[in-house]
Amino acid sequence: MEIKATIVFEKNYDALLSGVRFVVNQGGSRSSKTYSLCQLIILYALQNPNKVVSIVRKTFPALRASVMRDFFEVMKEMDLYNQQAHNKSEHIYNFPNGSMVEFFSVDDEQKVRGRKRDIAWCNEANELWHEDFMQLNMRTTGQMIFDYNPSDSDSWIYSLPIEDKVVIKSTFKDNPFLEKAIVKQIEGLKDTDEELYQIYALGERAVSRENVYRPWEVLDIKPDRFTQFVYGLDFGYIHPTALVKIWYWENEVYIEEVIYESYLTSADLIEKMNQLNVDRNTAIVADYARPEMIAEIRQEGYYVINADKRVEKGINSVKTSKVYLARGTENIQRENRNYKYKKVSGEVRDDVAKRHDDAMDAIRYAVLWVKQFSTSDEGETFSFSL
Repeated sequence: MEIKATIVFEKNYDALLSGVRFVVNQGGSRSSKTYSLCQLIILYALQNPNKVVSIVRKTFPALRASVMRDFFEVMKEMDLYNQQAHNKSEHIYNFPNGSMVEFFSVDDEQKVRGRKRDIAWCNEANELWHEDFMQLNMRTTGQMIFDYNPSDSDSWIYSLPIEDKVVIKSTFKDNPFLEKAIVKQIEGLKDTDEELYQIYALGERAVSRENVYRPWEVLDIKPDRFTQFVYGLDFGYIHPTALVKIWYWENEVYIEEVIYESYLTSADLIEKMNQLNVDRNTAIVADYARPEMIAEIRQEGYYVINADKRVEKGINSVKTSKVYLARGTENIQRENRNYKYKKVSGEVRDDVAKRHDDAMDAIRYAVLWVKQFSTSDEGETFSFSL
């Protein structure tokens, strides 16, 4: 059988053959995600007898008007559709080899919590709640496929374990069969709405205009190029005390979470720093609002210096850096998602809301110090006295 397909189909076909648990399709508008996945599911059902594939969306009206219609159009284009094999009342299509494709919405609780399936395809997956995903995941023996426009800045999809997923990003440029008028319309978003252009043209994850930073990439292993580091420290008590380790190289930083804990006295903090082998000879750029704590930490032999606390300058130093996070930095990731500019009467202001900023402040102190003092133009380390 010959099919006319895009690179999006090819990448999904390879991912399905690899056996990876989650195949995640993040893409812009008209990138061929839906069409390609319809082709993939049809080919899978033809090649694998006695399999059950579930195609799911949040509500049935949306399912019927979108992916269900596309699926049967693709079947007809491939000259495979047999009306007798289509159980329209149950929304099931039966293939001659015993495989079947069923369509249902997650608001049909009986279907969601019912029988097992081999493959689940969640269309517009960011519409689903995490509980919907959990129920489907528990009853899927093979692989789960997701597609979505990344219009949400935060979603359970982004938290799927990296070792169990393949992320396939696509844009309208991956679809050579797209009409020129549609291409022009999508490209025109750049002149009318930059945020929509990022999502629907470039297929990039949405960032609310309120968010201070974009989501940062999480890496399993620190790249070898990062050989120098500094610490950032923000004191708290009811709010967490945050100690971060900032590795730096050229205009990039790699962040590790060292301490993030509430109700720490200076003695508690020093004990934890000792246990965690915090380097006494490396600068700890700290909030100078607690001079008594700084004095005690210095007495223990740690090299603590006062932070430059100018907020806008510090934020700009982070924004102009390529930022990576180490695996296990969930507190930093959560803060970043919720670290936002103030909003008054629907208008986003330039000053930052004083919430979710413990690790964010520690990072800001350290990165600004790196930008100001750490390296010369030749890359040599500056030395200076307190």
